[in-house]
Amino acid sequence: MGRLLIFVLFNAILWSLIVPIWHFPDEQAHFGQIAFMVEMGRSPNINDNQDLTEEIYISEQLLGTFRDKMGNNKFTFHPEYRIEYSNTLIGKYEASIAALARTTAKKNFVYREATRYPVLYYLPASFLYKLFYNTDLFIRIFIIRFWSVSLFVMGIFFVYKIGELIFFKDKISTLIMPVLVGFQPMMIFANVGVNSDALGNLLFTIFIFFCTKLILTGFKIREVIFLFIITIFSIYTKPQFIVIIPILLVLAIFIFIRDFARKNVIAVFLFLVFITLFFMYLVVKPLRSYTSLVLFFFENFNLLSLVKFSWEYTIPHTIREVLPWYWGIYNWLGVTYPRLVHKVINRIILLSLIGFFLSIYKLFKKKMWKDRRVQAVMFLTFISLLYFIAISFYDWMSWYMQKYQLGVQGRYFFPLISVHMLLLLLGWKALFPQKWHLKLWGTLLLGFLMIFLNLYGLYTVAKTYYDVSSFSTFIIQASQYKPWFAKGNFLIFWLILCLLFIIAVFTNLIYVSWRSMTKNK
Repeated sequence: MGRLLIFVLFNAILWSLIVPIWHFPDEQAHFGQIAFMVEMGRSPNINDNQDLTEEIYISEQLLGTFRDKMGNNKFTFHPEYRIEYSNTLIGKYEASIAALARTTAKKNFVYREATRYPVLYYLPASFLYKLFYNTDLFIRIFIIRFWSVSLFVMGIFFVYKIGELIFFKDKISTLIMPVLVGFQPMMIFANVGVNSDALGNLLFTIFIFFCTKLILTGFKIREVIFLFIITIFSIYTKPQFIVIIPILLVLAIFIFIRDFARKNVIAVFLFLVFITLFFMYLVVKPLRSYTSLVLFFFENFNLLSLVKFSWEYTIPHTIREVLPWYWGIYNWLGVTYPRLVHKVINRIILLSLIGFFLSIYKLFKKKMWKDRRVQAVMFLTFISLLYFIAISFYDWMSWYMQKYQLGVQGRYFFPLISVHMLLLLLGWKALFPQKWHLKLWGTLLLGFLMIFLNLYGLYTVAKTYYDVSSFSTFIIQASQYKPWFAKGNFLIFWLILCLLFIIAVFTNLIYVSWRSMTKNK
């Protein structure tokens, strides 16, 4: 697993080095909040009409990413657009942007664009910003990108731990789980830029890990405490993670009925009451902001409107846009894969769904619902469905109240990507028989396909922004508006290093598979 995590790390670093500044999702807005916190000593609030530094504002103007009142910039709806490149490793405006660090531009606030999220992601990021305060804008951006990369890699480690819990002695499936998440191209794209999604996705993955562990091992005070701590951190990172509360309620009821219905009832009940009251006290402030939603539900809920909206918009939008975007949408929602690639992905998903439902049918036919791993998979499936329903319901409510649709994107579902890939893997494995080790080779194939998709996604991003017809031209263009460690020979070094790790991971997975086959003979 160590080698795999190293490959995940260097692959994520390569993505962060290739993508130009301000081209990860809402990167300039998140970086704006960090800069505001450093300069003002607090987060921007609703009364701050100017929260973006002049340094960021000017760089956006020069690089074409500044958005108008409609939220569009020079790249939006124009995937053919590229900035003007020079013939050297230094971009046309690079020196001018770098020089702003030596002026008052990074202290002056001239525009409103910064995010206003809870500070858990931004506090460590602001510390890094201060640490490199006297460097130019490009170094500060990439240092904080590396903060996101570290969170992403930690998340992949917990994906591996979830795989260990579910697959137990199946070493290949346990290794393929983090491969499916760690090399999903859009997952990387959404998590290695300056964006609090990186921390949110990590915390939700840890939350899923502890939920799974509690179902498998039963009630343990230490795990429960860890679970509540992660829950609090999650809500204070992404307010929409308030959806965790009904998940916890269902989990507590399930474990209580299964394990404690006939013994230690009073002790367990009192402990649950204490933990619940303590938890509610800690999260009462975030809950207040959702009071209006609860009141709306009881006062204005319209079932016919919800059903009509779901049938006419949510379902078609999910199939036509959310699902393709889940696998990769770049360049300000303007570039995705060719139709053939999406056809292959959709057919793999369809086959996996068939395999998953067939395996569930067989498990229940054999009355294996008492198996705790089966219970864990069912609970994780429930979490995934609940999360989708919550986002869809909120989208309808936004439209019903304000006639405004959220524009749900595939990356909004990445907190649950570990569950999605678990179900994909389980369904895919169910299609292959044990004979001739076909199940093992089928599992390996799915992991290899994800690595290939990762490479194709990186190539898609590269050719979107740069001329890839010549390697030297690509290196020159990809080096511009980047810090020194992402220019010229350094960029070539990262490319070669990533290629070597690809070979190492392929070799290691094949070796582990071969050992597994020889052991089973």
